Amino acid sequence: MKKKLHWLVYGWKLLVLLVLTAAVFSYAMFQGGFVSWFLFYAFLPFVLYAGLFSLYPISAMQAVRETDRAQVNAGGTLNIKVTLTRRVPFPLMYMVIEDCLPETLEKLYGDQAAAKRLVFPWFKRKVTMSYRLSPVPRGEHHLHTVRVRTGDVLGLVEKEAYYEVKHSFLVFPSYQFLHFQPNERHLEEGISSSAPFQMNHSMAAASVREYQPGDRIAALDWKTSARRSQLMTKEFEPSKNKNLFLLMDRSPSASFEEVVSAAASILHSVLKSGTGAGLASAGKERSVFPIQQGEQHFQRLMHHLAVVACDAAAPLSRFMEEELAQQAVRHADKVVVTGQVTEDLVRAIEISSGSMPVTIILAKEKEAALSQAETIMIERLLKRGTGVRIIKDGGFSQVF
Repeated sequence: MKKKLHWLVYGWKLLVLLVLTAAVFSYAMFQGGFVSWFLFYAFLPFVLYAGLFSLYPISAMQAVRETDRAQVNAGGTLNIKVTLTRRVPFPLMYMVIEDCLPETLEKLYGDQAAAKRLVFPWFKRKVTMSYRLSPVPRGEHHLHTVRVRTGDVLGLVEKEAYYEVKHSFLVFPSYQFLHFQPNERHLEEGISSSAPFQMNHSMAAASVREYQPGDRIAALDWKTSARRSQLMTKEFEPSKNKNLFLLMDRSPSASFEEVVSAAASILHSVLKSGTGAGLASAGKERSVFPIQQGEQHFQRLMHHLAVVACDAAAPLSRFMEEELAQQAVRHADKVVVTGQVTEDLVRAIEISSGSMPVTIILAKEKEAALSQAETIMIERLLKRGTGVRIIKDGGFSQVF
């Protein structure tokens, strides 16, 4: 129906152009004189251009889309360039190029003004349009269509073409490296906190060596430094870190993006330290990643966190006991990342707190505050000995 309407409007505009030409020619023939013929000859180039333009196939152009990167973190910037190439350098007065955004990006760029540009190609064989998406939301985004619209000087003849150019890019969740000091209640960045899991480095000094830039101040051996009149650093015996298993709550929540970011930060910190980590999340489909190490395992986890959605049909407590009671994760540190502390979650932890102790990471938006109900349930967890951490804006803002 839309296609028929388009051709009907196009035919009507051509008819109007022919009527105007006939009217100007008739006026020159019957009126005569310099003025009437001057109007006819002045109008004639516009008519000839519109006639040639109506025969020019803009759909024969080739479109290519390029991005400056295939992967980007949420909140980052992505630069996109669309290039149109044509064989015949027909003079085009103007051209509106629009990269049609998918539904996953329309929520943030609803009017698509960021992906639309007005260019003046004239005789150029290659026309480019560049735009920037910032900030880019987390997820897997697919671009499919480039729309081009152009017309003649008078606007009587307009043409529109769509080019199918498939392109996809992955946006990972934003994450930070949470570097914890063993047996201390602060982060290196100076934010008061304690680790939601213990990275069990040995505290027994095996030897000392000369100080090197970047060594921690806490590792300096002051007595040996005083005897030798130079800074000396302690070297500790290596020890085996304890693995971690993370359970992510995918229940609908206003803080779900913060939940995903907190889970990514914890997994990134654990795996980069050489410790094994696993992940379980349940929504419409249940996804479980066993405890492993290495960069490839980290990339698989990040890909899952990039496309995951808050589509859980049942509360987290329904499958928490089943996942955390597995033999493979029984001896690992267990962490639950959620955006809300509910009655079902607290009850499930109270029932099984002796058999599977866990640490709760409560991810909140930067300006969000705890409700009175959440404060009461957190106090219940504390009485059971369950550790609770609140993470905001990529850092632990409060420790219980």
